[in-house]
Amino acid sequence: MATKDFKRDFQVSKKKVSFQSEEIKVVGNLFRPHKPKEDESLPAVLVAGAMTGVKEQVAGRYAEDIAKAGYMTLVIDHRHFGESEGRPRQHEDPAKKMEDFKNAVSFLSSLKDVDKGRIGACGISMGGGYMLQLAAFDRRVKAVAIVASGLNLADTLLEMLGKDGFIKFLKEFNVGRQIHYETGEVQYIPAVATDNKPAAMTGDEPFEYYGTSRAWSPGWVNRYTTESIENLMSFNAIPSAHHVSPTPLLIIHGRNDKYCFPKFAQEAYELAGEPKEIFWLDTSNHIDLYDNEKYVYPAINKIVEWFTRYLG
Repeated sequence: MATKDFKRDFQVSKKKVSFQSEEIKVVGNLFRPHKPKEDESLPAVLVAGAMTGVKEQVAGRYAEDIAKAGYMTLVIDHRHFGESEGRPRQHEDPAKKMEDFKNAVSFLSSLKDVDKGRIGACGISMGGGYMLQLAAFDRRVKAVAIVASGLNLADTLLEMLGKDGFIKFLKEFNVGRQIHYETGEVQYIPAVATDNKPAAMTGDEPFEYYGTSRAWSPGWVNRYTTESIENLMSFNAIPSAHHVSPTPLLIIHGRNDKYCFPKFAQEAYELAGEPKEIFWLDTSNHIDLYDNEKYVYPAINKIVEWFTRYLG
């Protein structure tokens, strides 16, 4: 049986909030702990989730649990997803998504009950790669923790598919871009599917989370633009790791993960400067760190310990 600690266990309230990011309305959930001194300023943490995900899924789970330890936490639907504005829907543009995260930090910093000198960032899966980049170049972020992170998408797929398979994969998505250009019709692929059918996240494991009640959310839609896949091929957060220091970096990763390879977490750790720590968990798969309490509880306790040390 997994144990729960989170150091403290405050009651938490959730409030829907919104802010502008390049004239696009971004919607999020703000979690606030109810502490004995309600008028004191709080440390805050921006939490980012997995590829195709929305704020009620894995990121929301982590955000609520971190808030129980005494942190104001914010999780957002980045543009084109969930309740946030932006078209085409279910479209991921890494550069624009980073703008949303930077503006989320601005939003947190503007709140009167947030201590702007104690803002952290936490990312899970693809959110980990984004938060690594955010911490490298946004010095308002004073500590960062990344979990089961997607860090180098092109090389991950190259290793999964082989060179010929990878080229075939890219050509198929290039066709979708050409159709969009010629017809104006955005091309989509399912986010998840079973039986190795084409999907943004192939295989039964992603479907076990997103395609079932485990991750049900009214804002999640099982589709993803084909151009999102193309865009992510140029996403590689690992070179940003050596820019993070002196911001403290915690990397949490499962030893068994066929979607976000452990070797890339190790590579990021080795590139990063101090202070840093890498924490391994004996997971059986990638999504164990989404909602399996056996692994999520130790991960959150480690995150809380890290933020307590560096954010107070």
